[in-house]
Parts: sequence; C-alpha cells; structure tokens
Amino acid sequence: MNISITSRHYELSADLKQYAESKIEHLSNFFDQIVNAHVIFALEKYRHFVEVTIHMNGKDINAKDESEDMYTSLDRVVEKLERQILKHKGKLYGKKTPKLSTMEIDLPPEDTEGEVTGEIVPADLIEFPQLSLAEAAEKLKANGKDFSIFANKSTQRLNVIFRREDGSLGLIEAS
Repeated sequence: MNISITSRHYELSADLKQYAESKIEHLSNFFDQIVNAHVIFALEKYRHFVEVTIHMNGKDINAKDESEDMYTSLDRVVEKLERQILKHKGKLYGKKTPKLSTMEIDLPPEDTEGEVTGEIVPADLIEFPQLSLAEAAEKLKANGKDFSIFANKSTQRLNVIFRREDGSLGLIEAS
C-alpha cells in the first residue's frame, strides 16, 4: 500500500509521520485490497485537522476529523475508516441465503433394492378437523391465531387459512 502524507500550515514531525503510517498500515488488516492512502494534516489556529482518503479497488473512502491534538484527530479518523471499511467489506462478502436451485441436498444412501437404509422413526398421525371454508374462517377469527390447518369438507383436501397483514384472509389448498 502506498501512503502519501501532506501537511498544510504545519511542520510535520518524524514521530507523527511514523505514527500515521503505522495506523494506516493497520487498516490493511481489515481489508487487503487497499491500493493507496493519502493523509492530510492541517493546522488553523488551535484546530488540528486530519483528512484521510483511501483508494480501494472500485471504492474510495474518505474521513475527516478535527480536535485540539493531531494524534487524537488521527485516531478518530482511523476509527471512522475502520467502520467504513468493515461496512464495505460486509456488503461485498455478505452472507446471502442460497437459492433453492443451487442448494445441494444430501439424501440418505439407498440399498441395492431401492429402499432407504438407516433408522426410520415413525411420526405421530395428525388428524385435521373437517370444516367448511366459512367454519374455518370463523374458527380463525375466534382463536386469534395467524393461521389454521383443516381438511375441506367439499374438496377433501388439506387447506391452510391465514390472516394477511392487511387483515384479510388468505387460503392455500394442497393439490
């Protein structure tokens, strides 16, 4: 990483220059694609300004600070840059949920006869009440829940009735 340092209306000491370089080099621990950095020290009466611009692949990050001490200003600027770098890095490498088409599902191994090997645990049998659509809607309104599963009397299929965000009811019917 190339680091260039400029001072305006201020004579830069060797200690401050070395301190600035070490602080800016430390930023490469957070993100290794930093190309170069430009540090500007400025003094106006009693106000000490530090401005740092970092150039990365595809992004420039800038931070400024002012205080009564150059070291304090530099520390604050580096903290601001760390937050910005971590935010940028999070956007680049954020965890996204994989699409169903790209997910790999591990199926249990099959025997030569086509049967699944391993232990099969029996599940409890659940019986859903047989209701008409109107009865299911009344039941949902009465119990105050967000959804209800029932067997439709007229179609003999499994249905889910649910309350939408706008207060209306929705219906999902299994085929």
